[in-house]
Amino acid sequence: MLDARLAVLSDVHGNLEALEAVLRSAESLGVDGYLCLGDSVGYGAAPTECLDRLKSLGDRLLGHVRGNHEDALLTPASFNELNGTARLAIVWTSRRLGAEDRHFVRELPGAVAIDGVDLIHDTPIPSERTYLRDALAAAGAFRGVRQPLCLVGHTHVPIAFRTCCGEPDGLPAPTEVEAHLLHEGEPFPLLADHRHILNPGSVGQPRDGDPRASFGLLDLGRGLFTLQRIPYDIPAAQRRIESSGLPPVLAERLAIGA
Repeated sequence: MLDARLAVLSDVHGNLEALEAVLRSAESLGVDGYLCLGDSVGYGAAPTECLDRLKSLGDRLLGHVRGNHEDALLTPASFNELNGTARLAIVWTSRRLGAEDRHFVRELPGAVAIDGVDLIHDTPIPSERTYLRDALAAAGAFRGVRQPLCLVGHTHVPIAFRTCCGEPDGLPAPTEVEAHLLHEGEPFPLLADHRHILNPGSVGQPRDGDPRASFGLLDLGRGLFTLQRIPYDIPAAQRRIESSGLPPVLAERLAIGA
């Protein structure tokens, strides 16, 4: 994995049309494998299909962690942390998952550390659900980053943080943390002797005003992380939601990336 080119996916949220478009794009880029940062279900109307598609990647899915929407399927405490619309979607999703899918979700780890890269859905600080939206939040999160790279999702907004503060248990000042909103096709350099937190945005429900699916291309050999934005059949995803009985707002927001 040290010199691999990897597609980093997060927050698919049951949007099969977006996931298929992202996988086609990733294959066209010649990726060596995939990393998935959780929340593959919730909100969208194709949870079982998305899980099946991710499972079909086999050994090329090098790391896959559980998100808070998967946790909500498993524990009442996590379910109660969601807003009302998200809870309705989880109830709907739960009724459609079979025993095999439930087992698959239950067996997903909460975090993975492989070859200098940490994978976690939300924040590397255990028992927290912090949204890493700015340098202040990232400064606290860097206490839990013990490898050069930490990949997160959860916010649905592509962003990168880095710090030269080298002590994992120390608390960097916000002024010691750089925050960079990521832009399509602009490589973000991964610097030696720095630690990084990288967020590829959301495959299935972007919230940065751009409705296109979002994922990251992590080039470990060249030390670059590049945001990819992919158009997909939004009307088809909306029709699937509208015909499912899910709250209509979940279809409406896809068109505006919010």
